[in-house]
Amino acid sequence: MSRYSRRDQQIETPDNISRDSTKDRIEMFFCLMPVFGLIPSAIALVRQRSSRKVRDVSQVAIAMMLTWAIAYGAMGGVTTEGETLQVTSELIKATLSSGYFAICMYLMYRLYRHQTVALPWLKDISVSKETRSAKRDQKPDN
Repeated sequence: MSRYSRRDQQIETPDNISRDSTKDRIEMFFCLMPVFGLIPSAIALVRQRSSRKVRDVSQVAIAMMLTWAIAYGAMGGVTTEGETLQVTSELIKATLSSGYFAICMYLMYRLYRHQTVALPWLKDISVSKETRSAKRDQKPDN
C-alpha cells in the first residue's frame, strides 16, 4: 500500500503537449525572434525538409512581421503640422513596436510551454481552408 493517493500515482500528460525535436524547437525560437526572425522563417518555408510545425510557426512569424512593418510604414508617412501631432505619431509607432515585440515574446513563452503557437485570425483562415478542402475531397454517396 502506497502512502500517496491514487490521484497522485496516475500522472497524465495533457493532450495538447507535443514533444518536438530539439532542432525543430530551436528553429521555431529563431523564427519568432522579432525582426530578425524573418530570415529563418523564409528559409523554413522555402525548404521542403522542414516539419509542418516549423512551417506553421514561420507563417505566424512572417504574418506578424508584415503586419507590423505595414502599420509602422503607414505611420511614417503621416505629415505633421505641429509638435502635438508628431508626438502622437511617435507614441503610436512606439506602441506598435512594443506590442510586436511583446507578442513575439509571448509566443516564445507558449512555445517553451509546449502550447500551440498561432494567431487567432490566422488560425481561423487555416481552419476554413481545411474545411473547404475536406468538403471538396468528399465524394457524394449515390
